[in-house]
Amino acid sequence: MNSKNAMKKSPKVVIIGAGIAGVGAAGKLVKQGFTDIQIIEASSQPGGRIRGSPFGKSVVDEGAQYIHGASMKNPIFQLAKEHGLLQQEHNSSDPEWSVFTNTQKQLDPDFTEQMKNLASSILRRAHLLAQEKGYTQAKSLADVYLEEVKKLLLQWSGENVDLRRQKLGVLSMSMKWQCIHLATNGLGEVSVHEYEEYKSIEGDDRNFQGLFPSLLQKLLEIIPREKLLLEKPVKQILWNGSFESEDGSLYPVRVVCEDGDHILADHVIVTVSLGCLKANCQSLFRPSLPEQKLHAIQNMGFGTMNKIYLEYEDPFWDENVDIIGLVWEDETPLSGQKPNLIEWWRRVPVIYVFRPTERYGHVLVGTISGKEAEFIESLSPEEVASNFTKLLRQFTGRPSLPAPKNVFVTKWFSNSYTRGSYSHISINSTGDMIDTLAEPLPQTAEGTSSPMLQVLFAGEATHRSYHSTTHGALLSGQREADRLIDHYSTK
Repeated sequence: MNSKNAMKKSPKVVIIGAGIAGVGAAGKLVKQGFTDIQIIEASSQPGGRIRGSPFGKSVVDEGAQYIHGASMKNPIFQLAKEHGLLQQEHNSSDPEWSVFTNTQKQLDPDFTEQMKNLASSILRRAHLLAQEKGYTQAKSLADVYLEEVKKLLLQWSGENVDLRRQKLGVLSMSMKWQCIHLATNGLGEVSVHEYEEYKSIEGDDRNFQGLFPSLLQKLLEIIPREKLLLEKPVKQILWNGSFESEDGSLYPVRVVCEDGDHILADHVIVTVSLGCLKANCQSLFRPSLPEQKLHAIQNMGFGTMNKIYLEYEDPFWDENVDIIGLVWEDETPLSGQKPNLIEWWRRVPVIYVFRPTERYGHVLVGTISGKEAEFIESLSPEEVASNFTKLLRQFTGRPSLPAPKNVFVTKWFSNSYTRGSYSHISINSTGDMIDTLAEPLPQTAEGTSSPMLQVLFAGEATHRSYHSTTHGALLSGQREADRLIDHYSTK
């Protein structure tokens, strides 16, 4: 918004949600000279799914902690480098694994690496395999994965029974690991086109514990403090109206907050999670959202991934190990991914060692997805600690292995302002639905002069190529800011 396009009145923009999408949108608008901006956040702190909590000797990440594609092609990496935050990197991009079975065997590292790579290649090539092999009925990643496993079983038919069990166990572990990356109950819920739509950025996946809350604070620095209202849940968004302010100005949108406040706006950027939209979209918007957008919200995939932090007085693991893998020799990918809440710990495929010890203490973190991830939110720390101790004693064969002195479980599913973790393309959705969700309202009919850009949508679930990531969320917020900037620069 430069001087030659200066407006009589700065448009009033309300941004719902102070996650990285909302903060990214606000920052770009502020830099372009928009002065009448208000971010309203339901919780008591900004960040959305970026959040740190005290644990052990430091603060751990409840949500985002990885940069997916650590290179200058990633806007998160760029910003982190610009703000001098990259020195916080820990864990190499080529971590050291130690994989145990439930029969107390420690598997050969080369063997497990080979099997993990096999599982990953099948899934990442799923859409191509479905075409090449003529899997005409394939809808899900599981359809393709299990077809390939059946073929592998025939190839392995003459091998030692124990070796075959270990191979299938590692494939099952990898399957659960992929479910965590996709925040899903099982690969049967994920479209065969997920990895076709999702675009990887050049560079490794890097573990930057503690980086994202720091980066968010840096992004908030250019936004005036009074422009961010916390503990301000939204009850309803009234759009396509004509609402009069105290000075007689008319606005097309009114945001009604739970505390009774009404905020008028020319434009609203909605950055709430897809989980919240699924739960509240029928009551949140008046008039109702167009049928096509409602259909996209209802059918797109969104699930839960939780972290289980365990602090120990002393480490029982090898100091060189970064990741502990857990392989059940009585499991195969063919046995399915049905929820097993009674033995929820079976859904934890890997446990990460936190580095450096000087900063965090002796801390492990397990990850879990699906119904089991939702279920553990209802358990006490003592129950989680007891079950994890039994699990680790079973796999290591060490009955005297110590219990953790402290446990912390994230609770993204029961958080009413997230209702889960992140999105994926489900078997009932397509990449086109992500684009549909991102389309602003109202939809302008051909030949009409309907006011445009009243309600805009951002957040990781609105970015077709980078859904489920922080860089996707950031870019989506900047995309909607650009939409408004372009709208006024061409007037």
